[in-house]
Amino acid sequence: DPNLGRDDQSYQHAPFRLLTPEFSRHANVRYLYTDLSDTAMAQLAPQLQWRELPQKVLGPITNVAGSTIYLFRLPGENPAAWVSSVMVKGTDDQALATVLDPRFDPARAAIMDTGSTITAASPTTAPAPASVKASVTRYEPGRIDVQLDAPAPEGAALVVSENFYPGWRATSGDRDAQVARANYKLIGVALPTGARQIQLRFSDPAYPTGRAITLAAVLIALVAIAAGIILQRRHPAFANA
Repeated sequence: DPNLGRDDQSYQHAPFRLLTPEFSRHANVRYLYTDLSDTAMAQLAPQLQWRELPQKVLGPITNVAGSTIYLFRLPGENPAAWVSSVMVKGTDDQALATVLDPRFDPARAAIMDTGSTITAASPTTAPAPASVKASVTRYEPGRIDVQLDAPAPEGAALVVSENFYPGWRATSGDRDAQVARANYKLIGVALPTGARQIQLRFSDPAYPTGRAITLAAVLIALVAIAAGIILQRRHPAFANA
């Protein structure tokens, strides 16, 4: 709806709220696959406060379902990982409101979960944006490697645009780094001073227990089946009763 403004209350529940520059930056959204035409995207851009129009990569073409679709490159850098100058703590409500605020600069601060053991700063003035840039060099299920273009300054954080879940572990060389939920739902790492590389690995602590329970259940089932077969062979009349 081109007449829907960002201050409109119904905008808060509009599906295309996920296309705002703030959410795209937060979630590392770079491309949009849509049935919206160039004209519709141009009408939508002012409402979403895009600094520039999305760049059309493909379209119009017809997909296998017979629909006319387009592929657009959304404006903004929207990196997969970045460095923040300081770490602060905030509630989920505070974190969500902040990361979706157009005034928020993720390079200035990472908002860590209040339940984490990470030591947070209490800056009295707005910190300068971090000058260190992060590049994701490996991105696989349960494995993420990040390279920094300069040594990490003291008190800085790495934020990776991937959903946090207990079980993520971070190392920098032979040093462990603390990991916590950051910016509402992302992976945050307290960077060791001077770090240039971070390796993130995921291991679900519940997996070994679940595997043991599953193997035990399979074994019990196999024993029960074997016992049934033996019983049927020795006592066929009883088995058919």
